[in-house]
Amino acid sequence: MEIKKVALTVGIAVLFTLFVVFFVDAVYEQPKYENYCNYSPYREPLPLGKSQEECPLSYNQELFDECIKQKGEIRYRTDEIGCQVDPYCDFCGKNFSETNAHYNRNIFFIAAIIGIAAIIAGLYMAKRFDAISSGFIFAGILILLQGTVRVFGDLEKWPRVIVLGIELVILILIGIKKIKK
Repeated sequence: MEIKKVALTVGIAVLFTLFVVFFVDAVYEQPKYENYCNYSPYREPLPLGKSQEECPLSYNQELFDECIKQKGEIRYRTDEIGCQVDPYCDFCGKNFSETNAHYNRNIFFIAAIIGIAAIIAGLYMAKRFDAISSGFIFAGILILLQGTVRVFGDLEKWPRVIVLGIELVILILIGIKKIKK
């Protein structure tokens, strides 16, 4: 393949991949951490002129252990003089992580469908559009890869292997079917 065709293939692959990624992001927005947790992750400084003795940090080992066990985070309310009191277990981080994992799983399925469709479209384009069809095949693989990378953080070891195995088998079957013809 001459350099013009290689450039066209790479250009189509990169731009089509970016188009799909940003289009999906525009249509299906990712959850934002701020919508689940609207506090500072750092302990506020003691009120002006207060010492550690005047504003002791409440500590409840039983609450702490149970909160950590349920994957929550200890937070404190502020009293009328600005001291942090009354610890409680907050699950905003856990809720965000669960919602984000669900979002990533959905992105994986969307990317898998679009990626496989792009690969199939590239395989079935006419021979005279070789650079364009190669661009779609390459873009389909990149889109599939992007979706897989998104969901990998939320999967255990064996589901990762299974997902990659299924994707590899699909690509091989598509390739064999097309090459056979």
